Amino acid sequence: MKRAVIILYVSALLLTGGCASGLKSDRHDVERLLLIQTMGLDSRDGAVEMSVSSGLGPEDRPSLVMSAPASGIEDAIARLQNYSPENQLFYAHVQYLLLGEQAAREALQNVIDWVDRSPTLRMDTDMLVVKGRAKDAVVDTSEQATDITQRLASMDRQARSMGWTIYSLREVAAALAEGNGALCLAIETVPSDGRVFTEDKQSGAVVPAGYALLGQQGLVGFLDPEQALGAEILAGDPAGLLITVSGCTMEILGSSARIGGSFGPDGAPAGIDIQCRLQAGVLEKAAGPELAPEELDQALSDAAAAWVREAVAQAQALGCDALGLRQAVLDTEKAMAAWGGQWQERFPSLPVNVSVQGQVERSYDLAE
Repeated sequence: MKRAVIILYVSALLLTGGCASGLKSDRHDVERLLLIQTMGLDSRDGAVEMSVSSGLGPEDRPSLVMSAPASGIEDAIARLQNYSPENQLFYAHVQYLLLGEQAAREALQNVIDWVDRSPTLRMDTDMLVVKGRAKDAVVDTSEQATDITQRLASMDRQARSMGWTIYSLREVAAALAEGNGALCLAIETVPSDGRVFTEDKQSGAVVPAGYALLGQQGLVGFLDPEQALGAEILAGDPAGLLITVSGCTMEILGSSARIGGSFGPDGAPAGIDIQCRLQAGVLEKAAGPELAPEELDQALSDAAAAWVREAVAQAQALGCDALGLRQAVLDTEKAMAAWGGQWQERFPSLPVNVSVQGQVERSYDLAE
């Protein structure tokens, strides 16, 4: 795959004071910076492999895409700089930090610590976990007409408009620091051959692939797309998500979730009770016989209850409370003081009761 090496011109505000020679020098310094917009990190034989993309330059000039193995992140940065054609690689504007699956398992806390100490990278950078290698996502989706940053930005806009949540590194670190697990949007690289006909046929696309469940030591597993729907319903903000129920395509219009706990005679948590309300609007009817309104309501209720139940079951099976159930069940200081320290041990075996009241609106000008 051909990739041209470019010099990216970076627009910047220059100070108006000082002599002309100083302004010229400042401008030249800025012009020598090449902004890195996407960074990928993989674990490789106990070391690090960093992959970076500068994004497309002015007049859609191709991005600079580079990758290098190294003993650590700082060593990788230095090594990539050695291979940079002319410019100083600049990391203060990284938009997306991609962690490969193995790196997310083995080096999550190291990455968080490094970014927290870094004078350039920001903790509010969006973080994504790649199913597979981050290098493949960075390299295989970049070519002359587009690059990984453009593809991620497009996916980002679509995902957020449809109700998916993209978490920053700061949000992940805060959840882990509070003793909980954390969610992180998972993505995967898929081939675009047979679907996109105007681009380099060797390039791929990136698509959402559910959520990664992150524990204190790193990645513990994934929620598949339907389980991820359950996680969003629990969070109470899935508006915009598209779902398919009994062959009908619907858009979630709103929801609410109430999470509580039942307690045994000794005051110990004995179960988790989840009650949800969900409203959805029909976008496209199913082919064949149409369900009665009450049947469609029940179908939505049953489907959503299954999504929530499976999301909780997966979190329990992995021993990772990334869904925030601990605070909801142990909702008093007394309960938290008594059982907060034992929650991790008790959580996987707690019975879970889920009920969902679904309501489908026959809207969008569809005939009743």
